[in-house]
Amino acid sequence: MEFQVSARKWRPQKFSELIGQEHIVRTLHNAIEMDRVAHAYLFSGTRGVGKTTTARLLAKALNCEQGPTPEPCDQCNFCREIRDGYSVDVLEIDGASNRGINEVRDLIENVQYSTSACRFKIYIIDEVHMLTKEAFNALLKTLEEPPPQVVFIFATTELIKIPETILSRCQCFEFKPLTQQQIIGQLKAICEHDGIRIDPHSLEEIAKNGAGSMRDAQSLLDQVIAFCGTEIEPGAVESVLGVVGQDALATFVDCVIQKDAAGLLEQVKEVIEHGKDLGYFCRDLIEYLRNLMLVKVAANAESLLSGQTVHLDTLKKQVASFEADELHQMFQVLSKAEMEMKRSSRPQMLFEMAVLRLTEVRPLQEIDRLIDQINRMEEPSPVRGAASAARKAEAAPAQPASRRQDPVEPADPPPPPAAENNTWQKIRSAAGAIKRPLGTYLDNCRLTALNGKEMHLSFPDPYTLGLVEKEENFAALKAAVAEVCGQPDIKIKLELASSAPAA
Repeated sequence: MEFQVSARKWRPQKFSELIGQEHIVRTLHNAIEMDRVAHAYLFSGTRGVGKTTTARLLAKALNCEQGPTPEPCDQCNFCREIRDGYSVDVLEIDGASNRGINEVRDLIENVQYSTSACRFKIYIIDEVHMLTKEAFNALLKTLEEPPPQVVFIFATTELIKIPETILSRCQCFEFKPLTQQQIIGQLKAICEHDGIRIDPHSLEEIAKNGAGSMRDAQSLLDQVIAFCGTEIEPGAVESVLGVVGQDALATFVDCVIQKDAAGLLEQVKEVIEHGKDLGYFCRDLIEYLRNLMLVKVAANAESLLSGQTVHLDTLKKQVASFEADELHQMFQVLSKAEMEMKRSSRPQMLFEMAVLRLTEVRPLQEIDRLIDQINRMEEPSPVRGAASAARKAEAAPAQPASRRQDPVEPADPPPPPAAENNTWQKIRSAAGAIKRPLGTYLDNCRLTALNGKEMHLSFPDPYTLGLVEKEENFAALKAAVAEVCGQPDIKIKLELASSAPAA
């Protein structure tokens, strides 16, 4: 018997064998049982999740000799013909190679003819999004009112490209990507049936690289079996697929922790020399950072981690060296590099620069803490003595008595001495710690007097003055003054600066 690839050999022949699409199977079962089968279906989802397989199963269920039945027998002539692709009443059409209006016109003409032997004539159009706009428009009328014995089943990986006029005439089903555990279970069953010995880590690595597609994972398994034979050794999958193992990723992160730029570049060099794909390496690093973040922030991290063989002890040890925002910054750096590498003519250089940026990541500081540090670093304003002002007044020439004098606005009070200014800075910090917005409000005012009995604050505008006068803010200010000065009975006076605009 000639060899068949696993994807064909293990293609589901009954709805009960379809993996991961229970919501769709149940809907189609009920539709057949209740005799409510639609005249047009549209199946969408990523590649290798069962769209075309489900279309064939629906065709078998509708045309089975024992049907229409929710579970085709797969033994009658009609079921075998549909399974083997020989049925003249079930037509599979490739939308990419039959995308023009002329092909659709031929299809519309054939629709009018009755079935040859089966109960229903089924048109399965794969990659239907490849049809031209004119072809879609030509199909609208037939799709809306087809002959009673005709059922259209469309399949697409790009739902967004399907016109709304087509979507409104179909029942649409979204196929979900398969989980890693679902893929592992099927691959394990295949290996047990075919006598292939494989370790759990290798199964996990194949399933992960399948990226939610059962067909892709089965093709990768065939590739690994062709390389290793019936005994798949640990590490063989990494060699075949060009990916790196968890130990290499852990070593890479250790270099990041140590800020060892030379060690990181040496790791990149080894990846390339061993024939590994830098794109896969970057992708696996991103996933490793995600696992570190989960360990950092989630109590139940073990149940959320990608893969069963992730070294949890290593992750816990490494994550102690990072803050959560550092991991987030590193995640962003590598995610951006992964996208840019796909378009770059020199992906190695781009990846190396991204790797070096990982050594420069530092924890972010809170805004309040930075403001507090800046306030502490501020030097008090130099105090201009009254004598200097007096000398300037004496030096000015006397004005004639007959000349009209302009009214002189009262000057703002002089700034407080340095000791009072330091005390004021402490009061602002204490007030901000008690009630965060209050510290910002007080940054906009000026201390004009402070002694053991009272404190005067001058505000540049009525709005800020009104904010501080609010009951909860004023109470927080009094508490801060009492805390810093050690005197709870200091009277606080809030006033508007003489140069402030009127409210």
